[in-house]
Amino acid sequence: MKQKAMPFPLGKMDDFQIYLPPEDLNEESSMRQVHHFNDANRIFTEGFRLPEKNSALSVSFVYGHPADYRGKPMLHAGVSEWQTALRHLKAMHIDSVIFQSALWRELNECFYLSKSYSFMKQYPVIEHLLAAAELENIQVYLGGYGSVAGWAEHFSEEDLQEELAEHRRCLGELKNFSSIAGFYFPCETSYVDRRLPEKERRMRILYRNFSDMVKSFTENLKIIISPATMHRPEHNPGFIEFWNAILADTGIDIIMPQDCIGNCCSALEEIPLQWQAWKEIAEKNNMKLWSHTELFERRSFYDTVNLYPASPRRVAVQLALTAPFVERHCCWEALYFASAEAGQDGISLQNYLQSGKLNFSS
Repeated sequence: MKQKAMPFPLGKMDDFQIYLPPEDLNEESSMRQVHHFNDANRIFTEGFRLPEKNSALSVSFVYGHPADYRGKPMLHAGVSEWQTALRHLKAMHIDSVIFQSALWRELNECFYLSKSYSFMKQYPVIEHLLAAAELENIQVYLGGYGSVAGWAEHFSEEDLQEELAEHRRCLGELKNFSSIAGFYFPCETSYVDRRLPEKERRMRILYRNFSDMVKSFTENLKIIISPATMHRPEHNPGFIEFWNAILADTGIDIIMPQDCIGNCCSALEEIPLQWQAWKEIAEKNNMKLWSHTELFERRSFYDTVNLYPASPRRVAVQLALTAPFVERHCCWEALYFASAEAGQDGISLQNYLQSGKLNFSS
């Protein structure tokens, strides 16, 4: 694979690499946005009347390690450690997991033992996860070839053909894993308040080819994508046109938008209008609509710990607001944010997801 211009710089954490914020990030203005959304979401949460019986999560992302922060790395977890992790999820009523990506091109890391990617640093994460999932009766959707192709502003035809070839090469190995429910496309993107014909064409080709490759193995495998929700609802007409242009005849089964509440790119009060648009897009393209609930709250960009567990009440509001539109609720990421490893706030979130009940301090 040839070297490409990197839209994100790379950093080191523990014994692995991560993506860092873009080099042109204006930290001052970005932190103003973070404070604005966090404050608005707290006010909205306090005034929101929750339903007597709320929806629950049933799916969570898992990974080798988070691509852009520490979280809970699972690079060195064996089968028994994965069993413990999956039991932790099952206690929160989660019966399905999505493995984020089989590899990350730019990080030069591969999360299964691969002949095709022997030049990458390799870890047998998928092998251990699948063995544990079979023992714990957990359904697994397997992420494929991971890259930042969906975020790059421009992509040449040569780059596009190489990207397609790499997805084909990776899926050619992943198809040999048994006991999976389907595949997840890790190279996600978002609408940025205007139509982008080049990106629309690129993403449609990537999605369509990925779908064709997977369906060539067996029609029973489901394909999931998880685009970001980063627009204001007043831009919904262009947003709908953008996604319909991308998704037409792609064969994707499930669209599972990131609500982007935790990353401070959307506000809770905007969810109903945004998700009405997502529902229209899903129905137009014959796809099931799931939610992708962010369980965290961003508080910085460059601190070693920059994402913290969201309050149980805020998560409950996220689930309540998306429930009228979706069939299932997925989250990012219950292994860490809803656990003691994330501190007392993580324990509080874990207790809520296990019981479905908010205590007075939530």
